[in-house]
Amino acid sequence: MAGNIIRTMNVVIFGAGRRGLRLARHLIEEEKSVTFLDNSPARCALAQSKLDCMAVTGSATDIEKLDECGCENADIAVAVTDSDEVNLVSCGIVTSRYPRVKTIATIRSLTYLSDSTGKPFSLLGIDHIVNPEQEAASRIQDIIVSGLFSDISYFPGAHYIVFTTSVNKDGMFAGKSLIDIKKELPGRYLIAGVSHKGKTFTPSGTTVLYEGDEIAVICDDDEREDVYSHFGIANTTFSLKRIILVGATRICRYLLMKLPAKMHRHITLVEKDENICREFSDIFPDILILNGAITDENFWDEENIGGSDLFVAMTENDELNVIVSSYAKKQGTKRSICLIKTNNNYIALARAMGIDAAVSTTESTVDAIMKILRGDNVRTLHSIFDGRIEIYEFVIKPGFLHLNKCLKDINFKKAAVIAGVSRGDDNFIPDGNYSFREGDTVLVVSLHEDYDYVQELFGQGDA
Repeated sequence: MAGNIIRTMNVVIFGAGRRGLRLARHLIEEEKSVTFLDNSPARCALAQSKLDCMAVTGSATDIEKLDECGCENADIAVAVTDSDEVNLVSCGIVTSRYPRVKTIATIRSLTYLSDSTGKPFSLLGIDHIVNPEQEAASRIQDIIVSGLFSDISYFPGAHYIVFTTSVNKDGMFAGKSLIDIKKELPGRYLIAGVSHKGKTFTPSGTTVLYEGDEIAVICDDDEREDVYSHFGIANTTFSLKRIILVGATRICRYLLMKLPAKMHRHITLVEKDENICREFSDIFPDILILNGAITDENFWDEENIGGSDLFVAMTENDELNVIVSSYAKKQGTKRSICLIKTNNNYIALARAMGIDAAVSTTESTVDAIMKILRGDNVRTLHSIFDGRIEIYEFVIKPGFLHLNKCLKDINFKKAAVIAGVSRGDDNFIPDGNYSFREGDTVLVVSLHEDYDYVQELFGQGDA
């Protein structure tokens, strides 16, 4: 896909559910044209009432409806319905009927994957397949591996991580500017985003932090423990000797495949379905599997569930995940993570109930789709502060507009911050004398609404 396709993008979204609405909100804020196709008149009406978009009622597998919603003139067709089959067939029809249109389909079922690792077949000529459950599992893995147990994202190419934290009244940052903070605490980190009283922005050196501010911090992965301690985040290095996973779902399966094999002997999986327990036991012989109901208080006492170092709830029920993750903390679990599959309103509730991290399949899936839409030279994309700030991992290619130019000689119009650079084995926070070189991996932070300008700067990736 060409790197600049998003600048003139017309998007047709099949499915006006939670993922479709969130994706559309991102695109409409960038002044892109969005049309929904959904078989529910109520969802179509809701989409048009909430967003500046068009909506057509009908099936995404109906050729006449595909014509009616403008697929012929679309740049991208994205299928995010709750049916794998509809997503596959609709994108397959678009690919056959309108070969110029790029297609993205969200697919969950293992039936359509080439193997148990989740690598997709090349299906029906569809350009990109996104697996929501695999994306959520990757986000949970990042949290566990980081040791931070909060809202955290990895940028593997640049070897940096980003995490969010709050400015406390008694902390050392309240009332200080970023310049003063950097003088007191030198190191390879950067405060890349601030949310102050509902307003989100990328800060400058003169920005002063206040009690209650939410901040996004980018740091070198090798220095994360020092940076955590600077920001008052304690107990990140305790060993995970006992991990409780609840719900033998597909997300759980992907997570177990991603976690190091040596960690499996510390894992206990709780699942109420005896047949599923047997299935997981065959696939993962090194983990302990308990057949029981996590809602049974006697089960907690008998198996000492509350005595774990980490508790991760991944059932299909959002409410259950929130409740048992909070209960685990009250019973003595050191850290807890809950999965939110359908209702993102539970994320704030989970944090208020003392849960360390709430992972949304909607957010992780939309991030994956937005990465594809951003172009081939975007290696990784993560959004923070409810999508208001985006952080990109760009690879500098031969045709880059500012190749070999220094940062101090480029006018970024306050629309972008270069937060980190990886050049070979060297990772660093750049200063004004840094010059872009071919092959560099750079982290770019920008407000969501400034992406068009960022794309102009970094979207010209090929000579």
